[in-house]
Amino acid sequence: MKIHSYNFESSPDALRFEFDSISSQKQIRKVVEYTPLPQNPNIYNLGFDDLKEDGNIDDLVVSDNKDMERVLATVIQTIFKFFESRPKNTILFLGSTESRTRLYQIVIARNIDEMGGVLQIRGIRNGEIEEFVKGINYEGFLINLSLERK
Repeated sequence: MKIHSYNFESSPDALRFEFDSISSQKQIRKVVEYTPLPQNPNIYNLGFDDLKEDGNIDDLVVSDNKDMERVLATVIQTIFKFFESRPKNTILFLGSTESRTRLYQIVIARNIDEMGGVLQIRGIRNGEIEEFVKGINYEGFLINLSLERK
């Protein structure tokens, strides 16, 4: 991606990442977590949330910190870091709302050509998995390292 990402901290197992979203108005702690699915431990759910002051996470809050592209660029960087230690695993990425899923789809569509040589991205539509195609609405996304990496 051509957008700069924030610096982030990683847990030793590279399953949890934290970083700060920073604007002139506020600083918001963000958390990206990768959790293996109980029914298939080779697939990890990507959770992306705000860290609240009480230590809980909130995936429904609208931060509106005017840095969405930089925040999403940081999430993408955590995906690459995740794959450094788990190159054969798959990431499942779902938005917590329809509008967030649509936002993630827009970001993927904008950057698919750049990521296509490194990441294989598939969409989930009507319960079926298919290659990601710009302009089609998906319910979620599966991400793997591409077998044809450059």
